[in-house]
Amino acid sequence: MLPLIRQFLEQYNPYLKPFYSLAAWGLFLLLLWQVISLIAYVHKRAQKMHQIPCTSCQYFTYNFHLKCPVNPKIANTESAINCPDFHPRKTY
Repeated sequence: MLPLIRQFLEQYNPYLKPFYSLAAWGLFLLLLWQVISLIAYVHKRAQKMHQIPCTSCQYFTYNFHLKCPVNPKIANTESAINCPDFHPRKTY
């Protein structure tokens, strides 16, 4: 089987060279597209996460075990973006 493949590649190598080039460029463009898509997704996700107001709420505690005593299940999640119990932290 291997000699048959080797013979085929030696015989049709001049015709396959453009295909190799197109395949390499195709893979490169696919990789580039994936990287750009990943960057766009991360940027969109970061914007969404920066809308979470928990850290500026007066009920937010910096305790690892209980971040919010009012709504502990939604603290620091996307569900907390429109939290009805949000009150801005008072700074003196």
